[in-house]
Amino acid sequence: MLPLTVTYVLVIIRLDNLYVFPESIDMKTPKYSSEDRKSQILDAARSLFAKDGYAGVTLDDIAGRVGISRPRVIQLFGSKRNIYEAIAEVAYQAHPMDKDLVGPMERKDDLETFRAFAAHILEHTTNREDREIFKILMFARLKEDRFHHVHFHKKDTLMISRLTDYVTERIEAGAFKAMDPRTLIYCYQAMISNLAIYKNVMKRMDFVTIEDLSRTCAEIFLQGIQAQPAKISSRAGKDTSTRSEARDVETQNR
Repeated sequence: MLPLTVTYVLVIIRLDNLYVFPESIDMKTPKYSSEDRKSQILDAARSLFAKDGYAGVTLDDIAGRVGISRPRVIQLFGSKRNIYEAIAEVAYQAHPMDKDLVGPMERKDDLETFRAFAAHILEHTTNREDREIFKILMFARLKEDRFHHVHFHKKDTLMISRLTDYVTERIEAGAFKAMDPRTLIYCYQAMISNLAIYKNVMKRMDFVTIEDLSRTCAEIFLQGIQAQPAKISSRAGKDTSTRSEARDVETQNR
């Protein structure tokens, strides 16, 4: 056993090797503005809501993800509900459909209207942030909560209602079959949303581009609702016509 004095020296040496003087460390803590913190909170909450749904996330979870206290989160947003609704507002203000659909609807260009609608949804589910919003929306539809309300009932954040009005006008003009316009739009929206899952979430449709998929969806849908179906202009339609003509020729030769 070492003498007490030797042991004491060894302890001093070890402490000296491990100790780092304060002046060698940057002790400055980053300072964020309230707006920066709000943005961090929304980003963190979006990821958590997408993973666990609204009910499965607490304010403590959000605060922990950001690295701040729960009272600070409450100070900035008031409640978890307010954070949830703020995510919905930001999401649909960031990707308004107006710019994509207004032109085609004014021209009464049915194919381009439905193609643009499909492309908008498919294109805005390609990155992580947009997929998280998409997943939150899936949770919300089952719960029919405030996020769902923002998505479906605010005309300034989404074009569902205006597209329904457009279909109503086209039905009255005799361009579309007499059907409930709301049913048509919800059917089309459900069709595209499911394709977005296969295409961008499950990655099962790499064989087709978003542009081609959007156009094909619009053509298929219009074939079913137009009073006088337009001639299909896609390659698939041309291939079908070619095969049909070949069969006719074969029949005549017999």
